[in-house]
Amino acid sequence: MDIGIVRENRPNERRVILRPTELKEIALKHTVYVEKSAGEGIEIKDSDYEQVGAKIVERKQVYSGSLVVRLKEPKEDELSMMKPGSAIMSMMHLPGNPNLRSLLKKYRIIAIAMEEIKDPFGRRMIEAVHQAGYLGMEKGFQLWGGDPSKCVIKVMGYGNIACGAIQCAARKFARIEVLNKKDFRNMRKHIPGTDILVNGINWPMEKRGKEFIITRDMLKLFTKGAVLLDLISNPPGQSPIETMHPTTLDNISYVVDGVIHTSCWAWPGLDPVNISRRYSMQVAPILKEIADKGLNSLPQYISQAVHKEF
Repeated sequence: MDIGIVRENRPNERRVILRPTELKEIALKHTVYVEKSAGEGIEIKDSDYEQVGAKIVERKQVYSGSLVVRLKEPKEDELSMMKPGSAIMSMMHLPGNPNLRSLLKKYRIIAIAMEEIKDPFGRRMIEAVHQAGYLGMEKGFQLWGGDPSKCVIKVMGYGNIACGAIQCAARKFARIEVLNKKDFRNMRKHIPGTDILVNGINWPMEKRGKEFIITRDMLKLFTKGAVLLDLISNPPGQSPIETMHPTTLDNISYVVDGVIHTSCWAWPGLDPVNISRRYSMQVAPILKEIADKGLNSLPQYISQAVHKEF
């Protein structure tokens, strides 16, 4: 199989989805094209990829293969370079991204959604969820700007990503309170005195854009300079926080009515070296199985993540 490894091109994105160490075994049997300078953000040279048998090429050739592998979801100009019937493997988040679903259909591209590849217990096999929460919380402290040990933090939710934030805050001796569903109905009581309010809940699709836990008029209950930290980064209009929209690594926050908002589309990108290592080790064995068996003979744990919109 011809496999293309993309250089991530979002602003300030330094990660790479596969390192030479993990790519070596795949390159022994398959043709692997790596986009020029793909690993430079974490100081991996093109020659390091060549030493394990990969070919360094320009962007257009990377997208010409049977399977393209990248970290972030593709855009239209990237899908337009691919051959109809070829596949792309990346984070997709298709339920909340109907535009991407339409583009896949338009260009007749098969999608393999990394976040939907799960083990028999339903756990994601390619993820950095806890790390995302931890890194997001660290950024929240930076935006708030005070002594973390004097910071009052309230966390909505207690899943894996919320636990990452809680661990980070606990290590800095902040005052932490975890809120659950019964608390969401009375947020006007919980907001006053809160320095950083963290969203770590997966907001149900049927409530997105229709119900909000934090409404715009509630912002006046926060102290000026307080931080709203959204770890989930829902598409615009789909957050449980009415005034929240996704931010990016190069423009990570904005202010509404004196309250700092942040909802980075790529929290793990704040630690590119360690997260690239983690993703590469997770992706490599799955990619090898896809390449060895072909798209038509995949095991169920991978095939459940395959989307053919045409």
